[in-house]
Amino acid sequence: MTDGPPLMLNRAFFERKENLLKIFQLIFGFITLLVNYWCYPNQHFLYCGERYFTSSQVFQLVVFNGFCLFLTFSMILANVAGAYDAFYKTNPYVLERYLVFLQTFLYTVSFITLLVDFESNPYAQSNAFPVISTTFILLAYVIDSTLQCRRKNALGH
Repeated sequence: MTDGPPLMLNRAFFERKENLLKIFQLIFGFITLLVNYWCYPNQHFLYCGERYFTSSQVFQLVVFNGFCLFLTFSMILANVAGAYDAFYKTNPYVLERYLVFLQTFLYTVSFITLLVDFESNPYAQSNAFPVISTTFILLAYVIDSTLQCRRKNALGH
């Protein structure tokens, strides 16, 4: 026996602007992960190269970029698979709201950490790529947070 309806493809996924923003966050989060992997501010090299020299870079990749990318992908997959409608008793829209607030907070901390690393190292123009990409993904999550705050009904309607 099942507790709810079976999972079905959510055909109305692309009709909500929040879901299109999630797709943008997923794509740009992956770009930010790659840029932070490839070109992180480094004290020893003033050019981009895939080298781990500081714990800040690994912390950025795993805690901020990787974790937020996984959460965004999970929310997209759950929404496309119809889990929001199948498991309505758990109110996934409230969970999504809290996860978006968490991701916005994490990317704010990530941006501050990146600026501190950027300012403490010798200036190189190539190190501006992670700051720019993290700024764009932070703006995407701030927009998503404001859309979540403006939603009157916690059920997503």
